[in-house]
Amino acid sequence: MSKEGKIYVFDTCLETLASDGRINLRELRFLRTLRKVCGIGRWSYRKRLAKTCRNAKAWIPSKLIHSFAFTCLVGTVIVLYIEFGRESVDTRAHNLTTLREACSGKEISVLIFPANDPPTSQLPSGQDVFDKVCNSIVSVRVFVDYVPVCSGSGSVIGADDLDMLYIITNKHVIQNSSISAHGKKGDRVRVEVSQHSGAKFEASLDFYSRQHDLAILAVKGMKDYAKPLQMNLKSGLRVGQAIYAIGSPIGLDHSFTAGVVSALRETYLQTDATVHSGSSGGPLVDQHGALCAVVTEGHATKDYGFALYSDVILEVLEERKKLKLR
Repeated sequence: MSKEGKIYVFDTCLETLASDGRINLRELRFLRTLRKVCGIGRWSYRKRLAKTCRNAKAWIPSKLIHSFAFTCLVGTVIVLYIEFGRESVDTRAHNLTTLREACSGKEISVLIFPANDPPTSQLPSGQDVFDKVCNSIVSVRVFVDYVPVCSGSGSVIGADDLDMLYIITNKHVIQNSSISAHGKKGDRVRVEVSQHSGAKFEASLDFYSRQHDLAILAVKGMKDYAKPLQMNLKSGLRVGQAIYAIGSPIGLDHSFTAGVVSALRETYLQTDATVHSGSSGGPLVDQHGALCAVVTEGHATKDYGFALYSDVILEVLEERKKLKLR
């Protein structure tokens, strides 16, 4: 049967039911099933139902009337938001000076941890791990017109031939709605990184990944204060091994928490080391002081944290090479 024929059948049934002066809930359920069979959309169905009942002076159960009124209200709100709300949000975003990539194009040299290193090379305690890596891990803060609006953590992963150091962090740390919400046209947006020693440096956005929640910051003048961390790839990790998270949860700079590798998921490393808002972009390091993963998110239950493997950092560096920036 053609679509026109199906619609004719539906209209005929609707008029027959409405001719009695009322449509009960059982008949409404039948009509809803029939309109699906006949390929009639919900909005068209409601319009046909209202029109037929009005012409036949038929009564419709209040439940349906309330549902129809609610649908109309929601539709009105959506239309008003599209017409007025989106315009104001977009205008604010366009008026704000945002961070832009300034990729140096220089090769970033990194250090890969030898997976077959003997266990005797492990550092004897968590304090020794922290002492080894603390100055290579930074707190990251984004300022809009000298006001700090968002923060996270990061790790020094490499250097170029001009002794520029490069820091890995989460993309959502330096590109998020908080920046737009606090800025206006002409405001300056800048990134500052600070070490455990108290030294602070201005950083620039070198590159952000189009595939992963990672970004690379470039810092001048830091080479005498920090060294790049070695990377321990996924193949060198084992479930149950000790792991440490270092970051700035809820603004508490350079906090150190301990845990284990809870699971080696396909895409994420899972750990019970405590991470929280502000830990984003910070490292998970092992007992050698090597960077195993970059924290991306915590969980409402504190014993579940997730991080991107160091292997993903290598993918981002390869992506940086291939992408031609405008």
